[in-house]
Amino acid sequence: MADAAIAPYAQVTAAVNADGTVVRSQNVTEVKKVGSGEYRITVSENVRLDRAVPIATLNRSANWDGEIFVTTTSTSATDHTFQVITGNDKKASGQPFHAIVP
Repeated sequence: MADAAIAPYAQVTAAVNADGTVVRSQNVTEVKKVGSGEYRITVSENVRLDRAVPIATLNRSANWDGEIFVTTTSTSATDHTFQVITGNDKKASGQPFHAIVP
């Protein structure tokens, strides 16, 4: 079980290892690595992703020339997932990252 994150001004936070394990989080119900460098983050039902802007950044232990992208898969009010995609040298690869939903 991951440690609880303390982020009073964020709806969701997560520190995630390259293998998809969660180091600490707040209002995250699941992080699933679904492919090379592809992570699906499921948040608590009380978080409205249809009105939110998820943000992610690579952890300092990631490759220096790494890449990261965030996408919401739907704008439905019942959809509680967003996706983080990481890579290195223009190829998908697992990278550690931090995600937040303000």
